[in-house]
Amino acid sequence: RDRSNWIVAFILPLLLLFIFGYGISFDIEGIKIDLILEDQGKEAFDLAEQYISSKYFNVNVVHSMKEAEGNMESGITQGIVTIPCDFSKSMEKGEKPRIQIISDGTDPNTASYVENYAMGIFYKYIGKKPLVNVVDRLWFNPSTNTINFVMSGVLTMIISIVGAFMTSMVVAKEWERGTMESLIATPVTIGEIIISKLIPYFVLCVFAMLLAVEYGLFVFNMPFEGSFWAASIVTSVFIVVSLLIGLVISTAAKNQFVAAMGVSVVTFLPSMMLSGFVFEIKSMPFWLQIITFIFPAKYYVSSIRTLCLVGDEWSLILKDTVVLGCFAFMLLVLVRKVFKKDVE
Repeated sequence: RDRSNWIVAFILPLLLLFIFGYGISFDIEGIKIDLILEDQGKEAFDLAEQYISSKYFNVNVVHSMKEAEGNMESGITQGIVTIPCDFSKSMEKGEKPRIQIISDGTDPNTASYVENYAMGIFYKYIGKKPLVNVVDRLWFNPSTNTINFVMSGVLTMIISIVGAFMTSMVVAKEWERGTMESLIATPVTIGEIIISKLIPYFVLCVFAMLLAVEYGLFVFNMPFEGSFWAASIVTSVFIVVSLLIGLVISTAAKNQFVAAMGVSVVTFLPSMMLSGFVFEIKSMPFWLQIITFIFPAKYYVSSIRTLCLVGDEWSLILKDTVVLGCFAFMLLVLVRKVFKKDVE
């Protein structure tokens, strides 16, 4: 009957999908660079055309390094590509041509993209007649669309935030309103109270997840190679884990504001930073890799990403499901211990 729960269950997932679906992208296009064309030969013009027609760059042709330096210093451009005056002669003589690439290091990620994309175009041009024909094949995400990678993480965050947030409010709200004392006075057991708090929110989370998946499939063309049953099993277990996390925090805090802050720290930040959603876990320091094992989101990201991009890889999905099941059991024991039928 609480309308705020319906807003959290249905509006928040769509909002998160919209923000992360359109806001997070590792595919950088239209990077602004300056192109200095010192050579007026045909080969130099051909290479310049490659940069101008590339979707990765928004090219501004300038006539001097001083002008290009001024644009980079003022933040107008993120890189400079210089085609030197001897480029065409080097190509005609069969010598190894050179170009100069300068990138703005204030943003290391963009600087790396500028360097890699610029070098890629250069190598592709000078290797127009390769001795070996190399054919690249990218498995599981051949389109290399970021959204296919991001959506699995977004689904994890939706369950983590929505599930834990809703149950984190339920007990704390009753303590603040004074209805918990009346509930404690009844003959119902602690186990019955816990189950009564979990079931309705489990149903709401299932509907929220179905809504999010449908939105991802039809709006973002999210791939889904796995089966419905495999996804249902691992998702149901993860929903229970998220609900129990919120219930533990709510029971311990007895204050809605404290509970909300606790949920943010325990679910949102780990789901974003330590689950493999945004940052590759293997690239983290070893001690931080160890810490990631205590967060359930890590295992769900692994399974849902496999289901979306690969299929029913049961050896991985079952392992993650068993680990999530262990989390659910431990949290159930913990909430049973924390939840006491007294008014202290």
